[in-house]
Amino acid sequence: DPGRLLTLGLTAAYVRTAAPPLLHAALNPSPPLTQRAVGGGIRAMIPLQAALAARAGAPVTGLAVMGLVPLARSLARKVSPT
Repeated sequence: DPGRLLTLGLTAAYVRTAAPPLLHAALNPSPPLTQRAVGGGIRAMIPLQAALAARAGAPVTGLAVMGLVPLARSLARKVSPT
């Protein structure tokens, strides 16, 4: 089922975005790593919302939301997401 594959792919994007900085901060809870973990969690909201939309039966909306990732990355370079 293509919808299920899309949901799995978007969920994997969420995990890939959120997990590494959280794991690093958990292993070494320093202020800079904690700040990166919080920023990673904020940036991971886009793939999470995309996965939830796809899971709810709106795959086009999920892909459209995922299309916001490049914009979020460029804005995060100019303004801190936290």
